[in-house]
Amino acid sequence: MNNKWLISSCVATAAGIIAGAIYLLFSEYSVLSGSQSWVLSSTWSSAMLWLFVAMFLFALIFNILAFLELERQEEVLNPMWWPQGHKLGKQQQQFRENTQILLQFFGREMEEVEGHASHYLVRRQQHALLLFIQPELEQALTVAQARAVFQQMLSLNCQRGLMVCYQKVNSQVRLFAAEAGIELFDQQRLKKYMNAENFEQLALI
Repeated sequence: MNNKWLISSCVATAAGIIAGAIYLLFSEYSVLSGSQSWVLSSTWSSAMLWLFVAMFLFALIFNILAFLELERQEEVLNPMWWPQGHKLGKQQQQFRENTQILLQFFGREMEEVEGHASHYLVRRQQHALLLFIQPELEQALTVAQARAVFQQMLSLNCQRGLMVCYQKVNSQVRLFAAEAGIELFDQQRLKKYMNAENFEQLALI
């Protein structure tokens, strides 16, 4: 997701370099060389100088946003003027539909865990699976949530757990889930398993 900020940073940097080059070439260099015919007016010189400064600041901000998204593994901002922003609504709707398909897949073998919203107990033959679906699409999974699911697994005598969320999962949650026997699905991995050739593999989770 941070590619959009890196591209924006490159564009801002290029624009700043062009503005700086125009300022130096047609203002400072022309004056020093004595070629008055190429000297920009004071208005244009100021405009090029301020454009250079503004593009430098924009590039710095875009780099910071790219770093934050890389660190958090989730989107910091999602501006609608960026083409990818228009896809957000469709992706979220697709995620909701996929979670409904997932619930329908387990069907009669599934029951809601009393007193715990978005927790579902799936019993299949001699095995039990605790399913948790993150209701807030903008919120990433936390270690505290993974720990709570693991505690529920112990109390319900579940051998496995499955946590589904829209956002990407950070490394700390993945590490805890791997040790606790919990499978993690973000929206991309869930979409993968919704494909016809992979759908039946859900039974093996």
